[in-house]
Amino acid sequence: MDNEEAIADFKERRRHYLSSYKTLDECDGSFIRVVNSKTFEVHGIRGYLPLKVVHFCMHVHTMPRTFYLTRHGQSEYNLYGKIGGDSGLTDFGVEYSRRLAIFAKEEIATEMKINEKGEEKKRPCPARLWTSSLRRTKETAQFIEHNTIHYTWDNGETTDWVQFRPIARRNLDEIYAGTCDGMTYKEIETCFPEEFKRRQEDKLAYRYPRGKRVNNALLLNRIICFFLSCTYMHNNNVYFFSFFICQLCFLFVQ
Repeated sequence: MDNEEAIADFKERRRHYLSSYKTLDECDGSFIRVVNSKTFEVHGIRGYLPLKVVHFCMHVHTMPRTFYLTRHGQSEYNLYGKIGGDSGLTDFGVEYSRRLAIFAKEEIATEMKINEKGEEKKRPCPARLWTSSLRRTKETAQFIEHNTIHYTWDNGETTDWVQFRPIARRNLDEIYAGTCDGMTYKEIETCFPEEFKRRQEDKLAYRYPRGKRVNNALLLNRIICFFLSCTYMHNNNVYFFSFFICQLCFLFVQ
């Protein structure tokens, strides 16, 4: 279907909707009316989940943007097979962070635009940077440049934007391993055989001794808060966190 046919089909469907559309009123119960994503009328909304829906509808938009998820570079604990902790990067991890900074500058912070001559040209575009609050994720982002660019948004507004201004968020942190923090899985199996067995049986619901509990409600709330924060953004974003949190994000969007 070409563009003209698609537009004609859309207008025909719109005429069909208008013929059967009835305006909402107070007798229809709870509702939210959205007009051109600029005007919002909220009526009779109460409760946690309904208010979350309202929050989402007021911030969602159709502007395309790309989210880049990456695990942090190799940490010292990764090298020795230890879990948790707040260790820094190894030499391999530092090298990964250097290469990632080049990719961020050349790919994430640029966009293709057609100039007045009809030629495609790359130009800088606003980009955000979020990490967890842990040292290994912050060090992975250490070589990313924070230049200031002058940018004109699609609505005509102009701004001086600081590229990749780092924001650390605790809800992106890895789950705390409690007493087992800083141990290898072999050490856990030797020192806490019962705990090791319980974790193998149910990794999602298991909680390390004195550690944080991982359950569906907790994980869902962490990921929902993260993605709700992403809905209002109009620019490309790059996020640094642990492999486990990366997996949760992929599972959520799927």
